Amino acid sequence: MKYIAVNTRNRKHKKSGVFNIKVIIIVVTLLSGVTIVGFLGKNIFDPISIVTNVSAANLKETDGRTNILLMGSDRRAENTVTSELTDTLLVVSVGRVDHDVVLISLPRDLWIASQYGYHSKINAVYSYGGSTDIIKAVESVLGVPTHYYGVINFQLFKDVIDILGGVNVNVENAFTDYFYPIEGKENAPRAERYEVVTFEAGPQTMDGKTALMFVRSRKGDNGEGTDFARSARQQKVIASIKTKLLSLETLVNPIKLKELYDLYENKVDTNITFTDIQGFYLLSQQVDFDKVTSVVLDDRSAADEGGLLYAPKNTELYGDAYVLIPKTGDFSQIHAYVQRYIFGENK
Repeated sequence: MKYIAVNTRNRKHKKSGVFNIKVIIIVVTLLSGVTIVGFLGKNIFDPISIVTNVSAANLKETDGRTNILLMGSDRRAENTVTSELTDTLLVVSVGRVDHDVVLISLPRDLWIASQYGYHSKINAVYSYGGSTDIIKAVESVLGVPTHYYGVINFQLFKDVIDILGGVNVNVENAFTDYFYPIEGKENAPRAERYEVVTFEAGPQTMDGKTALMFVRSRKGDNGEGTDFARSARQQKVIASIKTKLLSLETLVNPIKLKELYDLYENKVDTNITFTDIQGFYLLSQQVDFDKVTSVVLDDRSAADEGGLLYAPKNTELYGDAYVLIPKTGDFSQIHAYVQRYIFGENK
């Protein structure tokens, strides 16, 4: 067995959150009715003329569903991380008939075989194989086709929030994280890798840097050190970004709209075209956001709740890394589980 030796900053067991900082922007852009594109075409003052000839039906689909693979890259502005790992992988499946949304989160430590015979964690595939290989890997795990993909990073998240003038967030629980990772210190001695960040309870306006800390923090006290708490914080930011994007203040400001679209066009690795975005905008008008189902694959939940993986104690075959592998030895059980959520009784 051959494997790719990539520094994935292995951690102890953790349950993947449904949302992650680095996919928030694309989730909001594609599925929350953001009208940036509608206000930006050839005639910024006539958005109706842009979309009249575009239909959501033009989007790719299979069996009545359009699936988008969203990936969060750990590439930093200073490129201090040399291997571009996608430590967040989220598949968003949108029903074209039921107008529902299913979010499927894949753990970064999932061990897979590539089409070339190499083995690695799934979060390393994009680094050595690009978008084509990661799409094939995800399709082999979930058993559903991938029609679109998008990769974003930390800097994009901060830039979007700063362009919006910050986001308003109500912090429910005050907390302190004594081990927040410092950008650019990934290879420094352990004592120099972290800083202390503190959030007071109550409503506040966060700039991009502060919001990144808020949603990325993993080691907070006062009950905020769990992935469940982190997911809740991330969902708060999603809602806040959506509100700010759709506010009159943003929609009547052509400078902000142009800056936001330029970010998307220049800094997102994606196969989603300008026309596709317009189709997603039209589709988002039909989606029932009360019908959003979250599916998380892990090694600690009950089998009927996504606990279809396990972490082998003997890691010699996996480069001595912490990995997750399917309990049944292949991905057939995961295929059936995913099918139940997007087509069957669990919808």
